[in-house]
Amino acid sequence: MIIVSALLVRGPRQCGRASLGRRVVCLTAAILACFAMVVPGIVFPAEVHFAPDGGIRRHLLDAIRDSRQRIDVAVYQITSTALARALVAAQERGLRVRVLTDQETVQAGGPAMRIFRSAGLSVRRLGLAEQSLMHHKFAIFDDRLVATGSYNWTQTAERANYENLVFLEDPRTVARFADEFQRLWRAARESP
Repeated sequence: MIIVSALLVRGPRQCGRASLGRRVVCLTAAILACFAMVVPGIVFPAEVHFAPDGGIRRHLLDAIRDSRQRIDVAVYQITSTALARALVAAQERGLRVRVLTDQETVQAGGPAMRIFRSAGLSVRRLGLAEQSLMHHKFAIFDDRLVATGSYNWTQTAERANYENLVFLEDPRTVARFADEFQRLWRAARESP
């Protein structure tokens, strides 16, 4: 706002007679001032990854390893043993770890579900056979970072499918995902 006021007081002619460098500074200041008025607050960066061969699993493993308090995961499918073991290791470090998945994923069992069961990890399921799916794909790390996209936590997603995953740190966005997770967690059934 100060920059806009200065430009209005000095007037566009002042910048117009100035050297090229000074005009570039004036133009940049005007653009930044307009941007600040249109997008108030802080801009939080997004980190974007693609599969196959983009290393999405490695980035998820880093986020799990770097977490210190809690991890909430809502994914349609989870069969990756590397990610399942990392979540169990996080729980063993004292973190609260909760996994919410589709009822068919739980019923099918698979390596990740066996790892979760043997470790006593908290897993709940949503969906009705042939009627609805718990089709979300997101994870919240320490209520400060969310990972979301098309990526299921599977070997196929990592090595064969064309997938994406975006990491976001915007507090309002993270809070929206945390609210959605809580809503679904309350509605979900305990895994057998």
